[in-house]
Amino acid sequence: MDRIRKLVLMLAVAFVWPLGTVRAFAQETAGQLLAKLDKLAPEKRQAVLVEGAQAEREITFYSSMQAQQLDPFARAFNKRFPFLKVNIWRASGNKQFLKIQTEYSAGRPLVDVVNASVEEASALKKTGVLDPYHSAQREFFSASDKDKEGYFTSLYITPMVLGYNTRMLKRNEVPKSYQDLLHPKWEGQMYLDNEAYDWFAVLLRHFGREKGLEYMRDLAKQNLVLVRGRTAQSQLLVAGEKPLAIVLSGHTVLDLKANGAPIDWVGLDPFFSSANYIMLSRRAPHPHAAALFIDWSLSEEGQSVVTTFGRVVARKGVRQRFPELVERQAIPVPLDFIAPLLEDSSRQFREIFVEGK
Repeated sequence: MDRIRKLVLMLAVAFVWPLGTVRAFAQETAGQLLAKLDKLAPEKRQAVLVEGAQAEREITFYSSMQAQQLDPFARAFNKRFPFLKVNIWRASGNKQFLKIQTEYSAGRPLVDVVNASVEEASALKKTGVLDPYHSAQREFFSASDKDKEGYFTSLYITPMVLGYNTRMLKRNEVPKSYQDLLHPKWEGQMYLDNEAYDWFAVLLRHFGREKGLEYMRDLAKQNLVLVRGRTAQSQLLVAGEKPLAIVLSGHTVLDLKANGAPIDWVGLDPFFSSANYIMLSRRAPHPHAAALFIDWSLSEEGQSVVTTFGRVVARKGVRQRFPELVERQAIPVPLDFIAPLLEDSSRQFREIFVEGK
């Protein structure tokens, strides 16, 4: 079963699975326990969290962050809280969702804190496995980088850019608009992620539905090379297989460029960014440790660690490693916009770019 069918199944399961799961648990949820501490003075609340975390001794973190970034992130957290063992399980998309679903279905949830994309965050909330957590650190994030209910706060954001190979193209030869991508000279010369659903939805909103679908059909005639994963496309671009990649992660492009690779970027209009959220598991086995981990991850210290990976963070006042990615205001893709469109956009994307080939 391909990923889109699995994702549709995820969203379908979301409406029926939680009812049976909720009956399996009777005790207080992690969010309810932590909400009681909000009445305490900040110093007292922190002391209670630390005392509880010392008794719990560990935390389990499921994340879609790159594997080489997770270990240094956990080590930085441990410098602040050395008494906690950080258990990490790295996966993204459907794998992460299914693991959490399986744990909850069995009545033995292991995860405390989750980091996932907009797609997975939406599906997880619908299945009832998340709890709101109003970390005090959320006040340093704008409304577009968190939800009012407290379920989601941006751990990092990814500005989406057009990437090009600098040995194959001069900057003045690079397309300057999405319309430029329709020029005959680019036929067969461009990469696109085969699951670029958020990009698809954003452009349809930008152009208008009918004009947007017409544009997408014209773009599909350009014989695009579909490759799963923006990192994989970036590597192929560096290798000189093709000169252009339509939707890449800005920080990946600049990290490769900083290491001498022949790659650079431009921001087409609409220039947008997609968030990866950090979330509290509803039945977190280690709720006090989970709260410390989320608070630290969203703090200036934690967010500064994230920027060392080249990633863009949304917390106000944090110095970015690649400030050029935030010089131009990117349009955020809020969860309340993309979630209702996810199934429809995924289906239309595949009809146009995959099944229509």
